[in-house]
Amino acid sequence: MKKSSFIFSFIILIGYSTTLHSQQSIDASSIDNYLTSIYKKFRDSRHDYGGKYGEARDSILIRFQNTLAETLTKESFLNVKYDSLSEYIRILSSEDDKLKIISWDEFNGGTWHVYNSMYQYKANNELAVGFLTTKTDDHYITDHTGVYHYQIQLIDKDKYLAKAYGTHGSGKEFYVFRLLSFRDGVLKDCNGCFNGDDKFIYEISRGRDELIPQFNPESKEIAYHELMEGYIDGDLDSPSGFMDATGKILKLRYENGVFLSLED
Repeated sequence: MKKSSFIFSFIILIGYSTTLHSQQSIDASSIDNYLTSIYKKFRDSRHDYGGKYGEARDSILIRFQNTLAETLTKESFLNVKYDSLSEYIRILSSEDDKLKIISWDEFNGGTWHVYNSMYQYKANNELAVGFLTTKTDDHYITDHTGVYHYQIQLIDKDKYLAKAYGTHGSGKEFYVFRLLSFRDGVLKDCNGCFNGDDKFIYEISRGRDELIPQFNPESKEIAYHELMEGYIDGDLDSPSGFMDATGKILKLRYENGVFLSLED
């Protein structure tokens, strides 16, 4: 690698630099434990919004993000295994070893869970690093990108199908499929490749694991249950607010760069 491309729009610096704790002694053999210690401290302080300067939960979280970002941009840390950190957050690597996605819980409280994700992509002779989340000007994640990525599939040349989980509360959870590729110096979602949408988003009642959509890598198909509005005691004037499966399985098949619905 000749240089690193540090692609960051959302990291906020609050009184300390993005260096690895300003300690030159942090090396590849110790960075895993160091990152783990910061995230564990954040998790233990997740309810402390008013702690002393630099020690409240949000300060520690930003410290974790900054340290992780700098770690991912360094070629000397490229082969770090993150055995310790992976016990607390999700770290995925693509089968071609070009893409790494790291997802973690930001413990925002309540039933609306906010997850954040960062990526590292090996592009030619560069390491590109950035977020996979969309944030508002107030740095809150409010859309379906605040998810926990837990699967990556190399589906085409330099195209990756990522599967993620999220919940906005109210007894529901959702699953997201994203077709990611590196374009214009950034890892991006596709443009309308899921029947005209940039992502495939599928919401179900929490705990209905049998309804989780599945991807078949051999047929390159996403299979999911057809859903319809449920009603309380069958009363059509009393919608339950939850969806029921009809028993029919629908499919999207990947062909020529897009996912298209299969006809019956």
